[in-house]
Amino acid sequence: MLFVWQFFIHMASGIYHDAFIELKESAAIEKAIKESLPEGTTSGMLLLPYAHPKKASQEEMEAAMNEAATGFSAFGVVNTGGKNSLGTALGVQFILNVLGSAVLMFVMLAAKPGSLGCRVALALCFAVFGIIIGVLPNWNWWGYSWHYIGGQIGELVIGWALVGLVLAKVMGDTGECPTPATDD
Repeated sequence: MLFVWQFFIHMASGIYHDAFIELKESAAIEKAIKESLPEGTTSGMLLLPYAHPKKASQEEMEAAMNEAATGFSAFGVVNTGGKNSLGTALGVQFILNVLGSAVLMFVMLAAKPGSLGCRVALALCFAVFGIIIGVLPNWNWWGYSWHYIGGQIGELVIGWALVGLVLAKVMGDTGECPTPATDD
């Protein structure tokens, strides 16, 4: 279910298309990046401005942090030898979705939420957890655009709600959500 949902979001909906910037001179920028890479580098993360913590002076570090906070900054992935083909990436994503769903099913079986609503709520907790520890830090640290972050939030919330519905149906309805004990 999650794989189908993510395929729709990424391939058919176009929700992320406007989050990416189409550069005017992409060939020139690619050439400049390749020429600027240290010898032997085939992949890594690109961060501008960047001052290496072990190589830069204190002044260079402060200047880079100030520029990042008040001026131009960029963050991205560099692969000089390409990346996974679409078929390989889809296969890996399918396996990751199955593993994530299996973890959620394990938690559901251990927690034994009684009703469909409780099970979907538990699945949504997975989505919110992923948003808090995985998506929002990308905005905080790397400046991901709100257009991209918003897409990620919608993708996770709806995707895991759908997975929660499927897993809840597989488990069958056994009652209501447990209520916390009170001191009455």
